[in-house]
Amino acid sequence: MPTETGRSLAEIEAYWREAASAETDADGLRPTARDPFLQEAVETAIERHLSGGDRLLDVGCGDGASTLRFAGRVREAVGIDYIDTFVSRASAASAQRGIGNVRFRQASVLDLSELRRAEGVFDVAVSIRCLINLPEVAQQAKGIAEIAASVRSGGCYLASEGWEEGMRGLNRLREAAGLPAIKTVSYNLLLPRAVFEAEAKQHFEIDGYHSLGFYLFMSRVVQPLVVAPEAPRHDHRINQVAVQLSRILNRSEFRDCDYAGVYVLRRR
Repeated sequence: MPTETGRSLAEIEAYWREAASAETDADGLRPTARDPFLQEAVETAIERHLSGGDRLLDVGCGDGASTLRFAGRVREAVGIDYIDTFVSRASAASAQRGIGNVRFRQASVLDLSELRRAEGVFDVAVSIRCLINLPEVAQQAKGIAEIAASVRSGGCYLASEGWEEGMRGLNRLREAAGLPAIKTVSYNLLLPRAVFEAEAKQHFEIDGYHSLGFYLFMSRVVQPLVVAPEAPRHDHRINQVAVQLSRILNRSEFRDCDYAGVYVLRRR
């Protein structure tokens, strides 16, 4: 199991500062959510666990698009990111859309003590591909502990990170179909689910898990085979159909190729 990315925290931060310099990348996609339909599936799963009286913390909120969506389901939302450009962009989007129950702050998941002093604890915390941008397992464990300290007893932590076993399983299917393996980018350190669960259980009970394996199978295996020799695209119609079907399918046979599913954790 890899225990570090090979990049330092400063190098990863520099990558995201560069990525934040433009709202979209060369493919016209958001750098923090390059697969819009996967993002839709994750956010839909998370919304099932939000209620109107909640105060929500979105950890590693990036450009704030998810936070703004969740704000429509809760009493109050706070989005945090350690990249100031993302925080400024998210704040501007909130003001432009007139969303008054959300605000954004600059903070690192490795130390949320100042945030807690300013905001108190929350009913719900969310992280979407945040912890995987920490270059060491020990830092990921620290991030989980900091999130736990920011959630009230009985509150909820909803986590969609990057699960190592799911990526391995997906690549086994791709290789069996004659497709090349998906390589994890150098600024990400995927979490083994057993390691994540062990760390999470120090603070939380595991209430459930929303599998997104079907969507990943359709978008990462079926679509490349259908469109070949053209390159697959995150915004392809097959992906759109797959995310629609994933709302009604939760087939266990796709669990082994699920690297993006959502944990539902209850704070002790």
